[in-house]
Amino acid sequence: MVADPRPEEERRLDALKALNLLDSPREPVFDVITRMAARFLRTPIALISLVDTHRQWFKSSVGVDVTQTPREAAFCAHAIRANAPFIVSDALQDARFAHNPLVTGAPGIRAYAGMPLTNSEGLALGTLCVIDHQPRTFTEAELDTLRDLVEMARNEILSREATLKASTLVSDGAAALTDGAELFQAIFEQAAAGIAMVGLDGAWLRFNAKLCSILGRTPQTLQGITFQDITHPDDLSLDLRHVQELLDGLADQYTMDKRYMRPDGGVVWAQLTVALVRRNGLPRYFIAVIDDISERKRAEASLATLRADLEQRVVDRTRDLQRSNDWLNAVLGNALNAFICVDERGHIVEWNRQAERTLGWSRSEALGRLMSELIIPPGLREGHEAGMTHLRRTREAKVLGRRLELTAQRKDGSEIPCEITINALPDGLGQGKTLYFSFLHDISYRKQAEQALANSERRLRTIADNLPALIAYVDQDERYVFCNRTYQSWLGVDPLKAVGKPVSEVLDETSYAQRRDLLVRAKRGEAVEFDIETTSDDEVRHLRLAYLPDRAESGEVVGVFALGTDVTDAKLAQHQLFELARTDTLTGLANRRAFEDALVQALARQKRSGLPLALAFLDIDNFKGINDSLGHGLGDEVLRTFALRLTSCMRSSDVVARLAGDEFVVLLEGLRHPREAEIIARKVIRAISARFDLTGDLGLDVTTSLGVAFMAQHTLSPQELVDAADKALYQAKAAGKNTYKVVQTEGA
Repeated sequence: MVADPRPEEERRLDALKALNLLDSPREPVFDVITRMAARFLRTPIALISLVDTHRQWFKSSVGVDVTQTPREAAFCAHAIRANAPFIVSDALQDARFAHNPLVTGAPGIRAYAGMPLTNSEGLALGTLCVIDHQPRTFTEAELDTLRDLVEMARNEILSREATLKASTLVSDGAAALTDGAELFQAIFEQAAAGIAMVGLDGAWLRFNAKLCSILGRTPQTLQGITFQDITHPDDLSLDLRHVQELLDGLADQYTMDKRYMRPDGGVVWAQLTVALVRRNGLPRYFIAVIDDISERKRAEASLATLRADLEQRVVDRTRDLQRSNDWLNAVLGNALNAFICVDERGHIVEWNRQAERTLGWSRSEALGRLMSELIIPPGLREGHEAGMTHLRRTREAKVLGRRLELTAQRKDGSEIPCEITINALPDGLGQGKTLYFSFLHDISYRKQAEQALANSERRLRTIADNLPALIAYVDQDERYVFCNRTYQSWLGVDPLKAVGKPVSEVLDETSYAQRRDLLVRAKRGEAVEFDIETTSDDEVRHLRLAYLPDRAESGEVVGVFALGTDVTDAKLAQHQLFELARTDTLTGLANRRAFEDALVQALARQKRSGLPLALAFLDIDNFKGINDSLGHGLGDEVLRTFALRLTSCMRSSDVVARLAGDEFVVLLEGLRHPREAEIIARKVIRAISARFDLTGDLGLDVTTSLGVAFMAQHTLSPQELVDAADKALYQAKAAGKNTYKVVQTEGA
């Protein structure tokens, strides 16, 4: 009879294969369990069986020579579907199994008892079972023992599953870190503007690809020159004057429009913003942001040429045009800029077609009206009238002949940004009075473009500020050039105040000490990754930091990118899983895995030092009777009390572990003579023999037997030493229990 697989069969098989238990070598931790099962339930056969797709495979076995049988004949294929012990008292009398080849042939199954071994999700991976060649019933006490042994095997499976999950968490954290570093590099390289670090002598120290594109030069050619070499001669003196103001401390930064010379002889207009980085009060280098505004400048130059031409024509040829008003009106009427002329009182005397298009008022509506009523926004009118009064009185005004950016109001009430130039026309049009004329240009599109650029820069900063990571750039002098807003929430560091300051001043002394040597390695060209612990506002964080060298085209490291991610949850989970995998959950002592690791390390130390080593193997006398009479709850309390008393007898350097059930071991280093082991054994027996006070005012007399293997020199393997201590324990048991036996080992 073949057991029908449940719907979760595919998940069960995936979980089984992920643990790498199938077809693995025999292991003592499982062999102990099957031996105890066969001994306590008095059966010739005991198995830990893992149920695969088409077979059952024995991870541990007692009483059989084969390692697997077909699944279709396996009793365990039925047992994994049960939530309670699966019992067959007489297989020949059971219609499901009477003709089963494992019943009619070897190994001759007549009685069977098995329970499923489940993982943390409750999926049954296999069973722990016992088999008898004779019909029999299993007592409730025997089934309780089987449940205890199943729990021991299941704890080992859960420990391995926990270790597997911890490894997965660590690898996932590393992948997240790699993804974060790639995103940060992409943000920097794809900046919309050219960015450069410039030396005090004008040399280009570090720059991005966008700057090379703007200047029309390769990285190699740009590194061999200074900014003075490629600045247009007409712009150089103003640029150097601004630079000197920065060096003299008269300004923090400056912005100007300037021209750069391309290798092909062409000229590129750029908007340049420069800031000086200082260290300890001394200037170190400049940070320059360069944006290509050539298209804007070409458009402005065309308009400026036309404006200058018109303005010059108006000034130089006024008298000639007095007799040719029709020609003047034709020129002004077809100008690309709005032309407005007012008298000394501010009344409009001329208004061309472009003024009509730009401001919405027709020429007939505008003539004779006060300019302040037509185009000056209400909030600016009082200032405008005061300026006109001052102009009439003094004939002087700072605005004359200058290009200004103002806000004008249209007929529909909307406001537009404008660029305007105002000039005086003495003896205007032969009337003996001064007229004032202006050319007004709507710069709405330019302002929209500038706003779009500002929005782009803001979005870029917003991306960096909202990434769940620390992002920073540090120069070779360890000064912050950039850090995102996460520095505030994670480290309590204001990113705006940090820029330009050394890392040693921004971080506290302990935090900087954690990073100093690693930062030096990164500045030398090494990519560094490390974990640190930080505390901000009483909150502890575990951070994984990566320092990535920033290399110029020449290969020189000019700075360091710093990227940090919060791995606190992963660290806590990893620690908890590690502790779970190495601690006995009932007593809090080291478990079998931790003991085996400690034993291997102790033997390695003995091999180096030549000092003696002892291993004590002990259990509770008649513990099964205690469990059967008092129940497993009080039995567990006895085990916990026993563990506490045993630990109290030992030194802090001794390793005390619970292997399984009531079996305990103690690893003793630093003993000089077997007599010292005897002293310890007597101390343990006295401590255990004191009456146990249990829950419910129950008192219990408990004794223990010890077997101690004393190894003067490194002659035995770990398993051989354990076997020697186990043999000594049986000798103590044979001597009447509540005693000890110390043996000196010899080489195998």
